[in-house]
This record gives sequence, structure tokens and C-alpha cells, in this order.
Amino acid sequence: MVQIVDGNKIADKILIDLAGRISKFHEAGFSPKLIVIQVGENPASASYIKIKQKKAVSIGLSVEIRSYPESVSWAELQGAIGKIAGEPGVCGLLVQLPLPVHLDRQAILDTIPPAVDVDCLTSTNKQKIIKGEDTLFVPPAAAAVLEILNYYEIDLAKENILIVGSGNLIGKPLAAILLRQNINFQMANRRTKNLRELIKNASVIISGAGRPGLVTGEMIRDGAVVIDAGTTGSETGEIVGDVDTETVSKKARLLAPVPGGVGPVTIAMLFRNVLAAAALRFDIKNIQ
Repeated sequence: MVQIVDGNKIADKILIDLAGRISKFHEAGFSPKLIVIQVGENPASASYIKIKQKKAVSIGLSVEIRSYPESVSWAELQGAIGKIAGEPGVCGLLVQLPLPVHLDRQAILDTIPPAVDVDCLTSTNKQKIIKGEDTLFVPPAAAAVLEILNYYEIDLAKENILIVGSGNLIGKPLAAILLRQNINFQMANRRTKNLRELIKNASVIISGAGRPGLVTGEMIRDGAVVIDAGTTGSETGEIVGDVDTETVSKKARLLAPVPGGVGPVTIAMLFRNVLAAAALRFDIKNIQ
């Protein structure tokens, strides 16, 4: 019988630890702050931001939303990000994606100073991760996938791992982390012609392609571990994953669904990055 990953349970355990660390910052007179830049009124983005805020409040972390109209120019947004990054207490700054089509996504992300790039999406931090260099932060979604697998005691060194999707949020950083740990894996993307064969042979499937219904029950082997890390926002604001939960749950031994799987843990990992930046910025000792 399949075991469904309870991402909220895993996240809550992490958040309890983070709440204790945040209280120590407050006792020392510092209040770490995360700033979220929102451009336009994308329903899925708005929903995800509200979830972040709610979780942050529960652990005493300050999260502020700075909203800009969809028509905002690159120059205006660049200037705003530069000013915000210098505000007192800012230990994390992220731009909620997606951005309107007229804005150059990477150019905007690269205006964020790497020291507060808690999403790990600036070119500087991405290159460090890909090269296997030491970084202050771990990309939150990739970190969440590994946290889940560790929680359920999946020994990746003994598994036939397939990463589906080579994007900046899941595929690339996860591949870099596994390489650094000397863990073998295979990777598939939109150009992979034998995807069904690779999925059938994999004992651990991590999908972050952003293609709803990409992985179905008929494609996987019995007893596979399936981590759905692909999120796509619908027009109604709902978030859907890559995996057909109904059919996959009939064959998998462990399934992280969307929603409720990787998402909550990703938020906890994001907050962990904020506190890593806070510890460095304020040089607070003994806050681990």
C-alpha cells in the first residue's frame, strides 16, 4: 500500500526548530525579514505568497510583500530591488515567479544581491551550485526533495534515480547536489526520446518538469518512490503537479503529491535560508 508523503508534518518539525532560532534573534535585538516582490496579479502566485506569509507568522518571521503593477518597467523594478535589499533587517529577498513577459526574468533576478538570494536564482548562486562550490544557501525546492527522501529513510546510493526536468528550481540544482554526493542518477528533459523506458526502470522518480499528467501509473514500476516536484498554476489559482496521483498511488510505495508534498517543505527550506543569511549578516553566535 502506498505511503503518501505528509509535507506539512515534515515542514512543521522544521518550523518548530526555526521558531526557536528566530526567538534567539529577537532576544538579541534583531528581527530578520524576508521581502517578497510580487508583480501583477497571477492567482497561483498570490496563493503561494499567502501560504508563505501564514507559515512565517507562525514562527515569528517577518515577511513583507511589495507589490508592483504588471506594467512595471525593468528599470523601475531594478531600482526598487536595489533599495529594498539595503533596508535594515532584510535577510532574504525573492521575486515571485512567473514575471510578465515584457520583463527579462534572469536580468531581474540578477539585481538581487547573492547574500540575500534565498531562492538561489541569481546567476552567481546558480553557477556556484552547478560547479559544486560551497554556498550559503541550498535551493529550497531541491533541498525539500532531499529532506523528504531522508525523512522516509530512502537510501539514494542504493536506488536507480531518475530526475525528470532540467529546470533551475529542481532539475539542475538537484543534479548538482547529487553529483557532489557521488550519487548516480539519470536525467530526462523535453528532448529525451525514451522517457517511458527510463521511468519504468527507475526506483526513485523525481519530476519537476511542470507538465501536468506527465507521469502516470502505467509508466512506473511496482514499488517505485515518486516525488512530484512539478507545479503548474491553473487559471483558477489551483496548483497541479506532474504526476497523476490517482493512478500512480496504486503502484508506488511512496508518493509525494501536489499539493501537500514538496511544497510545504520548500517553504520551510526557504525560511532556513533566511536564517542562514541572518546569522551571517548579524554575526550572531550560537544560533544553529
